[in-house]
Amino acid sequence: MESVVISLGGSIISTNGLNLKFMEEFVQTIKKLEKRCRFGIVVGGGSLARSYISALREYHVNDNILDEIGINATRMNALALSSFLPDSNSKIPSTVNDAAEFLRIYPFVVMGGTEPGHTTDTVATLLAERIGAKILINATSVDGVYTDDPKKSPNARKLPSLSYDEAISLALEKSIGAGPNVFMDLTALNIAKRAKIKLYVTDGKELTEYENIILRGKTSGTLIS
Repeated sequence: MESVVISLGGSIISTNGLNLKFMEEFVQTIKKLEKRCRFGIVVGGGSLARSYISALREYHVNDNILDEIGINATRMNALALSSFLPDSNSKIPSTVNDAAEFLRIYPFVVMGGTEPGHTTDTVATLLAERIGAKILINATSVDGVYTDDPKKSPNARKLPSLSYDEAISLALEKSIGAGPNVFMDLTALNIAKRAKIKLYVTDGKELTEYENIILRGKTSGTLIS
């Protein structure tokens, strides 16, 4: 059976509290595809992580501890999402290998972060590599990869496709002094390149995108391959 990994951005699942209606509709969407493939879903921390991290940063708490707090936030969000999926794990795995073992049992496995220094995008690509998935859907709050920040630049253009090297160059350019607002981190992109995983960067709130990507290989976002 085909394997698919979804990196479900924290900005999709958690804004001002949990986006419960979206979670319910997301689960209904992927359950339609249950006979076609098994799913590894890696969930971000969203507003839950940001609220703790931003408050504690003012008190000069070190970044390693802040990373641990962010990881715990992702796992809370993951457990919340798994509660909507009856055929999934009730214990959130703390490693990619544990998640891979769970996927031998369940058609859906939900997890969060694993260790300080690894973003959920990196965890998602490591999971995809571990289980042999050739499709990774990076479900974000932006509908693809742009030449510039579309919220700030009226001249920003969406790129329908990129090679791995083009994506790595663009991410490197945007990551210099840009903070966290990069479409995907460099480690994740390099893992995808070595494992030849197709990356679909798309608006995670558009539920039709999941079916279009998995069933038809089509996206209104950006394909990196």
